[in-house]
Amino acid sequence: MIIGLTSFIASGKSTFCKYLEIKGFEILSCSDLIREECKKRNLKLTRDNLQKIENELRKEFGADVLAKRLSEKIKLDLNKNYVIDLIRTPEEIKEFKKLPKFKLIFIDTDPKIRYLRAKERLREKEHIKSYKDFLTSEKKELTNNPHATNNPHAKKLHKCVKLADFKITNNLTVQDFKKEISNLLVKLQIEFRDKPDWHRYFLDVAEVISRRSSCLSAHVGAVIVKDNAIISTGYNGAPRGTKDCYQKGYCLRRRLNIPSGQGYELSSSVHAEQNAIINAARQGVSITGSTLYLFGLVTYEGVKRIYDSYPCFLCKKMIINAGITRFVGQTKNGSYKIYEIKDWVNEWKKHDMVDDKVKYKVNYN
Repeated sequence: MIIGLTSFIASGKSTFCKYLEIKGFEILSCSDLIREECKKRNLKLTRDNLQKIENELRKEFGADVLAKRLSEKIKLDLNKNYVIDLIRTPEEIKEFKKLPKFKLIFIDTDPKIRYLRAKERLREKEHIKSYKDFLTSEKKELTNNPHATNNPHAKKLHKCVKLADFKITNNLTVQDFKKEISNLLVKLQIEFRDKPDWHRYFLDVAEVISRRSSCLSAHVGAVIVKDNAIISTGYNGAPRGTKDCYQKGYCLRRRLNIPSGQGYELSSSVHAEQNAIINAARQGVSITGSTLYLFGLVTYEGVKRIYDSYPCFLCKKMIINAGITRFVGQTKNGSYKIYEIKDWVNEWKKHDMVDDKVKYKVNYN
């Protein structure tokens, strides 16, 4: 998941970030990008200098410049969990919301509590004399003040607050705040639950099974399911006890120059669908009324790519005679396609199988 933080000064974002860092989140900061730029210009890390550099960057490259730079880094590895500290403009939020599983969190803390915390903090050499000065300085973060109204690149924290997906409070102890964070993470876990539907689930199983394939040209896995329970599996490979392509070191069909999609009687392998049906028979398991799932990868010369999984004519005839009622095939675009076997039968009643609307088409080259 990707969590973005928006808050006013001394709200507790550092505590929030440290808590998530312990849990394995990577911390990314728009402010760090500004600090790096400040160091390049040999400027002291004061609040005024940081604001000046930030405004210059936004004026030159746009209000979302920092968000775009961080987004590019996040896209390099979307399998990680991230915390983005700190988001200051609606334009940044718009950019970050293009990322998957992004949520904006507002840390709501009483201003008087924030003032006391800010007084104790030495970061960026903040010297705040009074609560009044603190509030005056904070108004620079808003666009509803004379300093920012006419500045399209000014920070707009008050608008960011309204765009937040969740709000948590930090007015009590650190332990209370950590409980708030924990509760938030559970809510996000529930919202981002990635539970596959049954078709996706069994196709994922078929993908794992395909790794057992002993065919040089393609790795294919098949799963036969009844009442959402797996009753048989199979992958493409040489008949039991014989040498497979990996052991021989070559593909017989390629050596004989047999075109893709033809002459399967001269293949060293048994297709995954056939093996799944055969394995059920060996175990005495009925597959009448079942669903067959198929996942396939082209693998020759070590270059892997998913293809649209669909049975050849031989497998299609076996599926019909085995009493299987549905076929679900993985597609190269990442989804899947469902076929009712009765439709295949009805099609063959009217036309020859060579005239099928959908045919097995896999180019292994």
